[in-house]
Amino acid sequence: MRTLLLFLCMISQMLYGQELSNSSNLNQSYTWAQEPNGYDFQVAINVPDNGGTVPEGGFPVCILLHGNGGNGNQMVNQFSNILSCHVLVAPTGYQNSWNICQEGSDAPDTDLVGSLIDTLQSFTNVNPSKIRILGSSNGAALANRLFIENDNDGVDRIVAIVSQLNTYQYHDAAFYMPLDLTDNSLPNCGYNTMVNPSTTRAYLSICNDNDPMIPYNGGSSPVGVDFLPAEEAAYIIAQHKGYSGSVINGMMGSPIGVPLIFEYAYPEQEVYHIRGNASHGTNDSQLEYVKSFLEDCTFPLSSEDLLNHEAIQLVTNAENSSFRLTNLPEQADISVINSLGQSCKIHKNQYGDLAIDEAAGIYYVQVLVNNHVLKIFPYLNEN
Repeated sequence: MRTLLLFLCMISQMLYGQELSNSSNLNQSYTWAQEPNGYDFQVAINVPDNGGTVPEGGFPVCILLHGNGGNGNQMVNQFSNILSCHVLVAPTGYQNSWNICQEGSDAPDTDLVGSLIDTLQSFTNVNPSKIRILGSSNGAALANRLFIENDNDGVDRIVAIVSQLNTYQYHDAAFYMPLDLTDNSLPNCGYNTMVNPSTTRAYLSICNDNDPMIPYNGGSSPVGVDFLPAEEAAYIIAQHKGYSGSVINGMMGSPIGVPLIFEYAYPEQEVYHIRGNASHGTNDSQLEYVKSFLEDCTFPLSSEDLLNHEAIQLVTNAENSSFRLTNLPEQADISVINSLGQSCKIHKNQYGDLAIDEAAGIYYVQVLVNNHVLKIFPYLNEN
């Protein structure tokens, strides 16, 4: 049985009343069968330079979980500009991986992150109700484990990037966790203890339909784990949170962003899935969506823009294959992209309407303000 040896950051009364800083020590040490003498997990930290000002209620925190072969410092460097208003906390996993099933690590990773959450909530400049978890690849598999297994009410948002639910975590119409060690010689690798995950958390899954590692449509993978189809996995989580409608899949996704991504949203349940075409990584649109989902900093549009964007309309003229937009904000920009997310050139015709010199088909007209997509319209070009 895994046992906790020591918290180097000392979860004790000594911590209460302290502020978290870049020099705080969050490192932890655990023992388990692979490391009977104890192993020190290193934790990278980045606290925003906010001129000494702490937001009301404290900083939100995002715990970053790297992919196989990565480390915590790399994750902090990657996300420091994306989540510039969050405290970023990033542990490095044993053997630079996280214990899901087929990895060499049998480390108690869910215990590690759970204890880290408890510790973070004790600092006076941290908002204890805004603890977010973001994992990529192998780290996303751990983020999904934490969605299922962790019951801390302060964890309000979880992001899983390029790794949806696998068939160990969800099978036989239920969520499961391993009672002890994961072991690929056991049925379902030991994930045979049924769990009822918290329904209070917002959840975002980001996957790519051209991912060579994690199959978007489910099935076996090069990492040795079978996966659910990405859109079905998001639907299952939405159902668990009370959704009773039909699955949102395929062409039902809403096109947004440049590069083009597709959103499958269950807003009442705060469950979102994003399909992209970024291989086993992320593009700018997906990262911008993460920033918005985690409510980082202030959305740069004015309140007037936000109130009036519903009035924008697309008016088409099939006779000369053109269109125009009405009720545009003064600072709005227009772009047209094809189904691959590639930009198309726009020109004005003799009537002052807009047209594109592209083959007949479906395109997407986007209205942008300050590089943020305000509204998007499908457009049938009948050239």
